Amino acid sequence: MPSELTVLPATETMVAKAATWVETVLPTLDKKYSPGWLQSRLEQGLRDGVLTLSIKAVEAAEKREDEIADAALRTVFQEMLGGAITERGPGHLQVWAYGQRAIKRPPLTRGRGGEWYDNWYRDLEICLLISLACTQFGLHPTRNRAARHANSVPSGTSIIVAALGRNRIHLDESSVQENIWFGLPGELARRALAERALGVQ
Repeated sequence: MPSELTVLPATETMVAKAATWVETVLPTLDKKYSPGWLQSRLEQGLRDGVLTLSIKAVEAAEKREDEIADAALRTVFQEMLGGAITERGPGHLQVWAYGQRAIKRPPLTRGRGGEWYDNWYRDLEICLLISLACTQFGLHPTRNRAARHANSVPSGTSIIVAALGRNRIHLDESSVQENIWFGLPGELARRALAERALGVQ
């Protein structure tokens, strides 16, 4: 059972403000991110040879059987194989190794039930909200386990987890931190924010 953040008055103000952000954005998730958008953004990062993104895409495909990550990795591997990607970045070795393993099996397809895939949109939005909280309130995005006690300095993640709880979406801070912020959704969200700051569409 996830624990709610015990808040100081200043933290309470942050949580209340963030709860209004959550209330505003969560109903629009499927309008912002289509599966095509997700796959194309992931493919572009893989083409660019981004190491952390490549590692997390491989983990998502192999450990979580995520078909979007699998399809993106296969696409970029085929482009590398065909010579369309001539300059190699740090992440290309990960894509190449995955592609060599993946060609021995059929592509992943969407399973039934509460797959990680079903949380793609929500997880991306959570990462964008964490980034917003960090910017607006001057917070670090995460904090270690020892710092997760009452009256401690909050993080962007703890504020958004508490704000989600006020909107009846109950998640555990450590799970959001490890599986979402430090996972593939967090990598994609940070890349999207960096591109937006640079004016890249």
